[in-house]
Amino acid sequence: MSDKPKVLIIDDDEKILRMMRRRLMKSGFDVVTTTNGYEGMDIAIEQQPAVIILDIHMPIINGYDVISQLRAKGYKGKVAACTASVGARDTQKTIDAGCDHFISKPIDLGFEDLIKEIMNG
Repeated sequence: MSDKPKVLIIDDDEKILRMMRRRLMKSGFDVVTTTNGYEGMDIAIEQQPAVIILDIHMPIINGYDVISQLRAKGYKGKVAACTASVGARDTQKTIDAGCDHFISKPIDLGFEDLIKEIMNG
């Protein structure tokens, strides 16, 4: 079993998924990824990652529904919504759905530090 903090990334854009995974692994995280919101919920409940980075605009099931269902199932970890929709209403909607933090796309250079801050805050 790894002593590295586990991060689950749920994003339907495979390029973004690979970039975030690579950057987080380089910074010492154990990273699990999926492009499917339903699979992400199963992974989150089974593995209890310290942080979930969750794309909001995905097909089949959107991020709002993913986080709402995870919270209803008792997931207590940190969740960061990750989206290009940065309007105040969108940000508030992610918080209302159960997210703890908001990461705007495109992802900036301080991304790894932000994940560490989320874990500690």
